[in-house]
Amino acid sequence: LHQQIRRTIRRYGLLPPGSRVLVGLSGGSDSVALTRLLLDLAGNGEFEGVGVAHFNHRLRPTADRDEAFCQRFAERLALPIVTERANVAAFADEHGLSTEDAARRLRYAFLKRTATALDASHIAVGHTQDDQAETLLLKLMRGAGLTGLGGIYPRRESVIRPLLDVTRADLRAYLGSLGEHWIEDESNEDIGNPRNRIRHRVIPELNLAA
Repeated sequence: LHQQIRRTIRRYGLLPPGSRVLVGLSGGSDSVALTRLLLDLAGNGEFEGVGVAHFNHRLRPTADRDEAFCQRFAERLALPIVTERANVAAFADEHGLSTEDAARRLRYAFLKRTATALDASHIAVGHTQDDQAETLLLKLMRGAGLTGLGGIYPRRESVIRPLLDVTRADLRAYLGSLGEHWIEDESNEDIGNPRNRIRHRVIPELNLAA
């Protein structure tokens, strides 16, 4: 798994020598695995990890639990952590945005501010091969033409995605081998959300048909 991440980093030039990387940490398996993997790879001296950042969206009753988990995780690994809270629902209403769009805007604005404060050149987030497939299928369902079918980019400005070539199952197996825990976001089980419906119904059906 480490070799695959290293190949992805080198193939797309995600972390040139001397880079300083901040990890966006939600507490889910993808971001926890990303943190552990980059921490290991940073030991080779090609880049430096400067810490993790957690954004509390205050959208779920368990949001404070997730923040506390991230605090404990970072402390256990002796990593600096920056957290921030925002009322995403109020921001969405005020600006006429969907909750998902408002959350994304506020989260990335926070990550970029934090990266600047910590002098980080890059922000790593935990999108996986599974997220890539879900995104493409979601765009197809929404009627995107060939020009609109672009997936998740490995790099966009300072934001990088080193996990795009690995699956969530592989990441969870890796965490299991370490005895590492993560937080399950209960909202991911809501099939009223189109992405969740693709994850839990469409993709399993496609796998069965393959």
